[in-house]
Amino acid sequence: MVLLDIAERVSRPAASTSAARARLALLAQRLPGPSHPEADLAAVAQLLRERLPGPGPLLLPDALRAGRAHPLAAAAAGVAAARRAGMTIELVGHGDRVWLAHAGGSSSLVVDPGGRGGPFDGRELGVDLHWRCAHELAALTLDRLLDGARRAGDLDLALRVVRAQLSLPLDEGHGTAAHASLN
Repeated sequence: MVLLDIAERVSRPAASTSAARARLALLAQRLPGPSHPEADLAAVAQLLRERLPGPGPLLLPDALRAGRAHPLAAAAAGVAAARRAGMTIELVGHGDRVWLAHAGGSSSLVVDPGGRGGPFDGRELGVDLHWRCAHELAALTLDRLLDGARRAGDLDLALRVVRAQLSLPLDEGHGTAAHASLN
């Protein structure tokens, strides 16, 4: 999983990905089997509200360990747990925000991973939502980490984050911005 690999690269000491994978498996066990889009999204929303409320850590292993999550970490956990439970939950986003959506449904239902509610019609957001991959979620997470490292003056963390950004297989523009951060 991309976000676990990222956590290993930027955490000091390195994050335990085996513990995080075990926690994700436990979350998946709390989900029912796949049903229909609205029921699947409602189940994942409830799981996140109960097991990973916010605010909390941004890195997935830290969030899973703490039992609290930043919305980006909650989104990653929700998708990973849902996939392990056989659900086709994916990410959609706009700008630096992400929501959970059902990949198999024709509806526009989404779940806010940091919200308290259940599924709602994503058209109410008034923005165009686009499917997001794990690498794009990792890029958003790293951008937030880099902002925090810069504000804190933590140059060591900032350098680890920029190196992790450069490793992501994203478009040229993102890599150029990360490379410029090194200078």
